[in-house]
Amino acid sequence: MENANQHLWLLLESWYVVIPICIFLIFAARFVEKVSVSLFGFLLGGFVVYPIIYDRFEQFRQWVNESQITQYVAFFVIGVLCAIALYVLFKVFVFLVGFFAAAGVIYYLLDFVIKRFEILPKMNEFVQQNWFVILLGICAAFGVFAGLFAMRKSSSVIATLSLLAASVILSIEVIGWVYFVSSKDQEKTTALFSSTAGLVVLLTLSLVIFAFGIYFNFSRKRKRQKDETD
Repeated sequence: MENANQHLWLLLESWYVVIPICIFLIFAARFVEKVSVSLFGFLLGGFVVYPIIYDRFEQFRQWVNESQITQYVAFFVIGVLCAIALYVLFKVFVFLVGFFAAAGVIYYLLDFVIKRFEILPKMNEFVQQNWFVILLGICAAFGVFAGLFAMRKSSSVIATLSLLAASVILSIEVIGWVYFVSSKDQEKTTALFSSTAGLVVLLTLSLVIFAFGIYFNFSRKRKRQKDETD
């Protein structure tokens, strides 16, 4: 919990970088795919990869804790590296997102149906003995199809993921700073996101911002195209 609060405060303190990136993604994620990929990679590196490395590697944690400057250096370096990696490999990333999303949904859906209606005992012996392999094969087939489809719709996939990440992070910034300005207490501010009320407010605001981003990036474009054809 202490590490999570520390990461949250680092996120809040980095508002001057994070907020402009989030606003840019919310308004332009659909229109500048390559830039959105890089910015999404930066957010992914700074707020997902950095905490994972911090929690898993003792030497890295000791170095980062030497001073606040090293925290910022590590945060920005990892963010930039992930931005570069995602920019170079974004087609592969999009394929993997589509593959694992579809494969995961199919896996749990088939597994639920088979167990819920007790279908497996009614099948022949070969299927019963090799059901797990067959299930993985079906999931992989759907995953490949979804991955290829996602690559064709890469701009939409990246835009949606970028909007989702930007909505949550921007909501954290807004809620965190509003609460901190009123409370003047760092510990209470970071602890807010562990409370039920704080999470409900975060979820609500994130959904509102996400819905606005979806409308601005997708619905307005369709409406404009329709007006042009008319």
